[in-house]
Order: sequence, then structure tokens, then C-alpha cells
Amino acid sequence: MALQHRPYRSSDRDACIEIFRSNAPQFFRDDELEDFLGFIDAFECPYFVVFSGEEIIGCGGFGIEPDCETASLCWGMVRREHHGKRIGAYLLFVRLHEVATTTDARFVRLGTSQHTEGFFRRYGFSIESTEPDGIALGLDDVEMRIELTNASRAEIDKLARSAFIF
Repeated sequence: MALQHRPYRSSDRDACIEIFRSNAPQFFRDDELEDFLGFIDAFECPYFVVFSGEEIIGCGGFGIEPDCETASLCWGMVRREHHGKRIGAYLLFVRLHEVATTTDARFVRLGTSQHTEGFFRRYGFSIESTEPDGIALGLDDVEMRIELTNASRAEIDKLARSAFIF
């Protein structure tokens, strides 16, 4: 499957809603949809869509925290029927590459759940804290972080270019 990405456009809204819905209720709660829509409608930080052919199959972005040394990954998701096909890794590297090559952030953080924290650990993120049922009943809030050093920035760039052909 050939993957490409580009910045989110308002015309992508319906496809992103469908991606969100395909991941509820295991990864997102239905009542989070309003927050997600508020986020993509405000369009205040870099947000991307991943597509194959004409089909949008993933989306995710990042924002820079007020301390200017931390980038926070936000609202990353892949259409459920495409889980396990390395699309999540592609989306992660789209965002990590953008942060590593366009910002001075020293850290990348994210909030996730117990269902996906193993995925992020594979790519070097470490758990900072876990709050059982912190997102919702049965959905833990897992805060994770990775440090961006000169060496890790170079590695992210190398991996993104070789593995994902940016």
C-alpha cells in the first residue's frame, strides 16, 4: 500500500470523523468527538492526513506547548480496518519528522491509553505517568515522552527518509 500525506484541509473533515468513529469505543469515547471536531475546526496547529490512493486512512498532528521546548502529539488515529499495516508508524514519523526538522522542541509528549502505549514504546517513548480510568472507565490515561537530541533528530530524519520515503 503506497502511503502519502499532506496538511489537513477542511474538506477532509468528514473522512476524519469516520476515522474517529471507526476507533470508538475502544480507543476514543463517543463523547470525545465534540472535542475532536473543535480541534480540527479551529485548525490552530499542524495537522496531517495520510492517504492511499484517494482514501484518507489516518490523521494526526502536533502542537508546541507554551514552554516552547515540548511538542505534543495530538489526535493521531488510523482507520480501524487499517490497523496493523504500519500506517500508524508512518503517521508517527510524519509528525516526529516535522517536529524534529521544523522546531526547537527538546521533547515530544503524548497522552494515550493502555491499548496503544506499547506501540509508542517501540519507537522510543517512555511512560511518564499512568492514571487508571483517567480518560474514562476502563481507559487509562498514559502520558509518554521522548527526548529530542541532535542524535535522535538525525535518526528520525534518516528513518523517515529511508523507511517512509518523505
